[in-house]
Amino acid sequence: MKDILRVVVAVALLLLGFAFPGCSPSPPDVPFLASDAHFMIGGQHIVIPVVAIRQPDHTFNLASGRSRSIKEQLRTEASDPTEPMKMEKIDLSIRPYQYAGEHSASVGICPLLKRNWSQTLCRAQHQGLLSRLPERFDLLDQSRLDLLKSISTVAKERVYDQVKDMLLRPGVTEIGCDVQSQFCTAMVEVLPGLLAVWTVWSNEKTRSTATQMADTQGTAIVQFVRRAIGPAEDPTLVDAD
Repeated sequence: MKDILRVVVAVALLLLGFAFPGCSPSPPDVPFLASDAHFMIGGQHIVIPVVAIRQPDHTFNLASGRSRSIKEQLRTEASDPTEPMKMEKIDLSIRPYQYAGEHSASVGICPLLKRNWSQTLCRAQHQGLLSRLPERFDLLDQSRLDLLKSISTVAKERVYDQVKDMLLRPGVTEIGCDVQSQFCTAMVEVLPGLLAVWTVWSNEKTRSTATQMADTQGTAIVQFVRRAIGPAEDPTLVDAD
C-alpha cells in the first residue's frame, strides 16, 4: 500500500508541475515529454507519451530543475516495456501536443513522438475515429472503482455513485447522470479488467444527447485503447473512420 501511495503522490506532483508565483519556469524537457511511458493498469499494458498524462483540471507542463527526481522516477519505473509501471488509474489528455506548455520549444515535440496516432494528433491533423475521442478520459483498474469516490461531477455528485451499479459489458458504454445538470459520467470496459471513464453532456446546439455523445465517443475510445496504446500500435488507426 505504501508503494502504491508513493507512486500516486509522485505522479500527481509530476502532473501538477512546479511553477511558483514569481518564478520563471524553465523550458520544457521536450524529449522527455515525447518519450513513451509504459504502465500496467487492470492487467493491461498501456503505452502513452508522457505529454499525454494529465490530472483533473491541470495541464501537464514538465520543466527541468526542481522536478528532476520525479522525472527520473518515471524514467526508471515506466520506461522499460518489459516491466511496465503498475498503476491503478491514469488520466489522459487527447489534444494537439505541440501546444503543451507555455514555451515555443514545445512545437518541436511532434517529430519526436513514437507512434502515428500521437504525431497525427500533435499536428492537429486527426480526423475520423481520432477526432471522435474526448479531449480527456481516464483509464481505471476495474477492481478499483472506489478511487472514484473522491471525484465529483459538475453538480458536485460523486462519480462513484453514478457508476457503481453499472452492468458493464465489453465495448458497451453506460452512463449515469447528474440530477441537477445536463452532465453525465460515461464508462466502458475497453479491455478485460480495464475501464475508461469520462464526462458527456447534452448539446443543445447540435441537438445531441448525452447518450449519443457517450456511444460515439465510447466506440472511439475502445478502438483507440485496443489499437493505438497497447504494446504495439496498429498504424492504420489514424485513417480509420
